[in-house]
Amino acid sequence: MAQTIVFDGCVLSKRFLGTGIHRYACSLLREFEKITAGEADLAFQILVPSVAEWELDGWTQRPGFDIAAQPLMRFNRAWMYGLVNSLTARIRTGTLFIPLPVAIHLKPRRLAVTIHDIIPLVFAEQYRSLRQRFFLDAYTLSMRKADLIFTDSQCSKADMVSRFRVPPEKIVVAYLGFDSDLFKPGPVNPSESQDILRQRGITKPYVLHVGRGDPRKNLVRLVRAYDLLIARRKDLDFQLVLSGPLGWGYEPLLQLLTKPTLQGRVILTGSVPDHELKVLHIRAACFAMPSLYEGFGLPSLEAMASGIPLMSSNRSSLPEIAGDAALYFDPESVEEMSVVMERLLTDSAIREQLAARGLEHAKQFSWEACARTTLAALKAL
Repeated sequence: MAQTIVFDGCVLSKRFLGTGIHRYACSLLREFEKITAGEADLAFQILVPSVAEWELDGWTQRPGFDIAAQPLMRFNRAWMYGLVNSLTARIRTGTLFIPLPVAIHLKPRRLAVTIHDIIPLVFAEQYRSLRQRFFLDAYTLSMRKADLIFTDSQCSKADMVSRFRVPPEKIVVAYLGFDSDLFKPGPVNPSESQDILRQRGITKPYVLHVGRGDPRKNLVRLVRAYDLLIARRKDLDFQLVLSGPLGWGYEPLLQLLTKPTLQGRVILTGSVPDHELKVLHIRAACFAMPSLYEGFGLPSLEAMASGIPLMSSNRSSLPEIAGDAALYFDPESVEEMSVVMERLLTDSAIREQLAARGLEHAKQFSWEACARTTLAALKAL
């Protein structure tokens, strides 16, 4: 009898397009389809909110990969905060695999959940609304009910074990991959890329940061470090580019950017399409990752894969992921961050060295490897 894996595809709807969890789920399914071709003893049932909304480039329908509508998934928040139990109560055989934390009260026979990180629990004091409290419950219930937990780094695994006493034997680390077609060294059309930069107000060499601008990303200190450097080294004429949507708690950042010395020098691009993101990476002088905490830090990997020299916080998972391909700093020290930025901008030898190391180091990460690790653990459950 074939082993069945039921994949909760709540995040596969169009409303999740562009999010990290959508990219993760789609990437796993693409690789699962390739890896399991010809395996008669394994079947996937992929539940989606609507078959009409199902979109996955490169997907080939074949026996053993059945797609089925689960209409209640259309109420995505309600599904994650409790409606998912309508599904778990019905699964008597097979393994239910949910690619994100949800509020599970009724446990199926075998349950696997991906908890990319425990950031909401580490920073629980910042989650005060009723909706956010439900969100925290989803994490704690998932850790408690799951037979198997996938996470993105040894750091996240260690935090689950030490902070919440999750048995280490039920946590599997499956490092994420990256889009190798998007994040790679040039070439780009010089005139086209210059037009893209000019339209964004980027007219000089620049330090790049990519990510949602919430307090954990530590952008206020990054901007202060930049301001400190341009005051100390007036011969360094460069910009700081912050790409990505502004998350909650962004007011201090916007207030800081009203400072006259920063006008026209710190660029907020908001979210950008992939073709612009590629240009931003390739043309950057260096990449800054100042986060106070990351469960993986995918932008660091994408920067390394693009051949950009990396400066990074020395906290949480970031040294684990970047290895020897970054210059590290204490993310709470504006002065130290400023010194590292100066070194990276003025020392061409270290820039070339880090760029080469980053390209080589990024080869260790792929969606295929992530999927193989994940699938092996699911089969063994």
